[in-house]
Amino acid sequence: MKLRLPLLLLFISVAFLSTAQEQVVSLATPLTDNCKSLLDKKLDFLIDGSFQDESSLKKEIARLKECGLDDFDVKFFARMESMSAMLRKMTQKKELEQMSFEDLFTEIEKIKATSGFIQVKKITFLSETLATRKGNLKNWNEDVKVFQELGASKNVISQVFEYLETHPDNTKSYQEILESLKK
Repeated sequence: MKLRLPLLLLFISVAFLSTAQEQVVSLATPLTDNCKSLLDKKLDFLIDGSFQDESSLKKEIARLKECGLDDFDVKFFARMESMSAMLRKMTQKKELEQMSFEDLFTEIEKIKATSGFIQVKKITFLSETLATRKGNLKNWNEDVKVFQELGASKNVISQVFEYLETHPDNTKSYQEILESLKK
């Protein structure tokens, strides 16, 4: 499950980043003074040599938390694949040296408004919830809905249920249960 999640995110992000349509972005919350100040700054990290790897990119994207990005957004947009796709689109309209954090933030907000991104974020949250939640019969009625929403087969669902029935004092997370069922 751990290996599939990054591959799924990569596939979906490339698919909708390449086809995302222009939309008018409306911000749900007003921008703070710190955010406004950041948005005015140029994307110097792209041209001064400090943009070397994903960790440096993540550090720069994380600065946009001031403007309302959450941890998932930072993780998603701080991947080289995401940044490359956004830059390809952004540089069609503006020279790299002219771009500011506002340009980057606007592009991120456009992508966040797409149904594809919303779906990826939802699926990721549900997957992470199941991966860390301890499986037990008390929560099964709730948990089975999450399995179904994620598109788990009836066979997988019944195997997990059978496991829980035969292990009433289970201490494993659903991820650990699924891994043990593969063996």
